[in-house]
Amino acid sequence: MPAYEFPGGIYPPERKERSNQTPLRTAPLPDVVTLALAQHVGKAALPCVSVGDRVKTGTPVGSRDGMISAPVHASISGTVIEITDSAILVQSDGEDRWETLPPLDWKNAPHQALLERLDDSGLIGLGGAGFPTYIKAQVNEQHAIETLVVNAAECEPYITADDLTLRHYAADVIEGAQLLAHLCGATQILIGIEDNKPQAIQALEAALTQLPLSASVSLKVIETRYPSGGERQLIKKLLNLEVPSGGLPADIGVLCHNPGTLLAALHAVRDGQPLVQRVVTLTGDAIRQPGNYWVRIGTPVSALLEYVGINHDALHQVVVGGPMMGTPLASLEAPVTKTTNCLIAATQEELPPTPEEVPCIRCGACESVCPAQLLPQQLHWYARAENDTALETLNLFDCIECGACSFVCPSVIPLVQDYRASKQRIRHKRIETAKAEHAKHRFEFRQARLAREDAEKQARRKARLAQQRPAGNDASNVSAAPEADLRSLRIAQTAAKAAVRKAEKVLARTAAQDPHQHHDDLETQLATAQENLKAAEARLAEARAASEHKEAP
Repeated sequence: MPAYEFPGGIYPPERKERSNQTPLRTAPLPDVVTLALAQHVGKAALPCVSVGDRVKTGTPVGSRDGMISAPVHASISGTVIEITDSAILVQSDGEDRWETLPPLDWKNAPHQALLERLDDSGLIGLGGAGFPTYIKAQVNEQHAIETLVVNAAECEPYITADDLTLRHYAADVIEGAQLLAHLCGATQILIGIEDNKPQAIQALEAALTQLPLSASVSLKVIETRYPSGGERQLIKKLLNLEVPSGGLPADIGVLCHNPGTLLAALHAVRDGQPLVQRVVTLTGDAIRQPGNYWVRIGTPVSALLEYVGINHDALHQVVVGGPMMGTPLASLEAPVTKTTNCLIAATQEELPPTPEEVPCIRCGACESVCPAQLLPQQLHWYARAENDTALETLNLFDCIECGACSFVCPSVIPLVQDYRASKQRIRHKRIETAKAEHAKHRFEFRQARLAREDAEKQARRKARLAQQRPAGNDASNVSAAPEADLRSLRIAQTAAKAAVRKAEKVLARTAAQDPHQHHDDLETQLATAQENLKAAEARLAEARAASEHKEAP
């Protein structure tokens, strides 16, 4: 396959050898898990258990709330001891009794059954974004998908979770890719992996020669360069295709998944296992036993670090994720979530405090390394000036926050922090605008509904008057009135269905384009459209029943 290039990129120290030299291991069961209700993009799950309830590993404890949401399951067996606004706490009984779903044969099961299984299992993207997988698997309803890309680049320094996953479960990851390709209609699967993972590459090559393949599967080894694991960058590197500004990979017929998500999807369908554990890289110079571990969701970070031998005297900070895009952990009592792929227990020498910034010298280094071909200097100035119009004109939201610009900046300007703050400010403005637009929409819809109901009342009144007339007196109007009434109700039902489809499409696309934005208003619009559809269908059913009753001898 030909090699293509994406612009920019950097070569930071990889520092992967501390965690990729030992086999994949399993962390011990925690005494208590804290199951956050918001571990995914969209609305938080709703508690569906009570304090004192006994649960098994895999028992649902939080149900999906709205379209863009995901269920949460108990990751240990035991007793629910506390429910807060944001989490559910479960005390372990030490037995680890499981509650699984019936296995499915993905090659023969109906698509709807597979989508429901991905939904019921609480599966989300494990690469970091946390987008519900069952929504992503239905993207072919709006776009024709030709290629499913397995994003095994794992370009972020320190992180080796996908590397170890592929070494141990290469065949299962490929089968999971075939499952998702089967659902989205992709005709080819392309695995992209950096050349710094020789053992994972060997495992994939061996699996490809042994597995029966339902789609064309190709392995492409690319050079190690950060951030080749970005969706847009990897698609450019593998397929020489450009994702349009403000668009999605699906717009050009591509869908991306990372190995952890594909493995979890196969476990959910083939084995009936909900998402209750994941592979986490535990690394950093303050850890005595670095490596990759299967960790139960909800495990306290403090308990996990104690297990791998944390040196408290040397510990400076714990970073969730990698050093480029990760964030420092505020408290070690925070739990592992579905999107926690790495914990770096760093010393002060390893990740020293950032020096104070100095004024920009306009060297242009940030522009030369930007993989999205943006203008970081101008974005920085407009961000500090809070000129949101200029920021959107310069495609701020195409920034993937990779941190390459901050990495090379000689003035130590926290460019990514500026961009994140600006994005959050713009998102807030958009939410307020959407709320105002939604209020207007609801008012107009109410006025239309009242007018329609008034027209329906008039139609029914005319029908009753027509029935009260003598049998031979204008019989054509008697039969025409109920027919006109049914016709208007059918039109209302069709319009309500179209409104639901439109609301679902807008919500799914908006959430995929900007996972960090709140979507409560769009969820409300969808719920309103669904209620209106139910009302329209109920009125139509009543009218049909009344019409059939009148026509019966």
